[in-house]
Amino acid sequence: MTVNTRELSTIESTILAYFQALNDADIESILDLYSEDPVMLPFLQPAVVGANAVRANYESTFQLIRFEVQTTIQELVEMSPEWAYVRTDTSGIFTPIRTGEGAPAAFHELFLLRKMGNEHWQIARYSFSPAGALPPI
Repeated sequence: MTVNTRELSTIESTILAYFQALNDADIESILDLYSEDPVMLPFLQPAVVGANAVRANYESTFQLIRFEVQTTIQELVEMSPEWAYVRTDTSGIFTPIRTGEGAPAAFHELFLLRKMGNEHWQIARYSFSPAGALPPI
């Protein structure tokens, strides 16, 4: 398959927009980046399946935590005209709302993106895990 740098740039933009929306605790912008049938695979938690469940997960998360993170794309592969994956390493400050005391945190993420027709690349599956200890929520 020929590498399409325009598509790779668009995929990268989707991931960077996700982390900006995460830092802004902007649920609507985050959900706009997901496909209609998303699945999240949080570390040590049950799968979060479907748009309503993903929304509820972010609502709950932002009641507990604020993020100030930066991500580095380690791997970005367009597997077909409809599917791509992105592996990232993310680090920054993880602040539990209860304490207000930020602490350094790092995560590994894997995104599976899907493009339907001429639509934008959207996050279809998202898995993440901490790369070290996190402060208590």
